[in-house]
Amino acid sequence: MDDQRERPVAAMHAVGKAQRRCSPRRNRRARRWRHPLKPHIEVSYRVAAAIAVMQMGIVEYSVIAEAVGLTIEEVGQIDTATDRGVRQLAVAGIPCGEYFKLDCRVRCPKCQALVGLAPCVTCLCCQETT
Repeated sequence: MDDQRERPVAAMHAVGKAQRRCSPRRNRRARRWRHPLKPHIEVSYRVAAAIAVMQMGIVEYSVIAEAVGLTIEEVGQIDTATDRGVRQLAVAGIPCGEYFKLDCRVRCPKCQALVGLAPCVTCLCCQETT
């Protein structure tokens, strides 16, 4: 009899594990982003994406804010680099191989392509070959 009582309980645990496996992935943009070469630099994903868009050559705060999901005031604070982590990341720059998914596409000022990743992959490929 004890074996019969334990089976439904074990089945319930198996269902719980299956539900956890099927749950949607965590939102990467909610986490903090750490610079791969300088681990002491840690900022939010959206701030790092804003810096990557700025390094592409886009200067309009409204375009940057719409692309990364921040307000215009927050983009202005990032541009002035009042926070220590933001200042360190702006000086170090976004390393090659790191890309940030944008909320909406922006036009690259160098190659005029509509890109959904920052920095522009097309421009980086052209720079490496020349």
